[in-house]
Amino acid sequence: MISPVASIAGFPEGKNGYDLEKLEKSFRLPCDEIGNDDCLSRIFGVGACTWIFGIKNGKEPSDALRIADQVLIALLKGNKLDINSAFTEDGLIKEKIRREATYRINFCKAETKLAIPKLIKKLPEGIELDEERIENLATVFPLQYLSMFEVMRKEKNRGL
Repeated sequence: MISPVASIAGFPEGKNGYDLEKLEKSFRLPCDEIGNDDCLSRIFGVGACTWIFGIKNGKEPSDALRIADQVLIALLKGNKLDINSAFTEDGLIKEKIRREATYRINFCKAETKLAIPKLIKKLPEGIELDEERIENLATVFPLQYLSMFEVMRKEKNRGL
């Protein structure tokens, strides 16, 4: 079946982008049953894969990341979750969340491999982006994605 709108990470995107309000109101996770940490893990997974699908579908990485962040925020609001609860006191993502989010982000590993050449614009001289390197980068992508949140958290805590 052919859809009249583009679909990225399972969410329909129309000519004006995502309907963030609709996502916020309708995308409900069973947080009462599975716990907030598992819900946060799933939301991190959706955010990462939304970013990857955006890049794979031709968006600039920075634009795709902005959209993914908006989707992530809408899902946090809609599920009444505070992203701050994902972190330990030292600004790292809780290990349980890191493990589960990594597992979920890997659901889009095939798409990650396709997006990597668009994400990695420039490599040091003499280094090629061959299949093995793409595989390695796709393997570490979930941890890189999560580390972006840790860096932001630490900068926020330092007042930067």
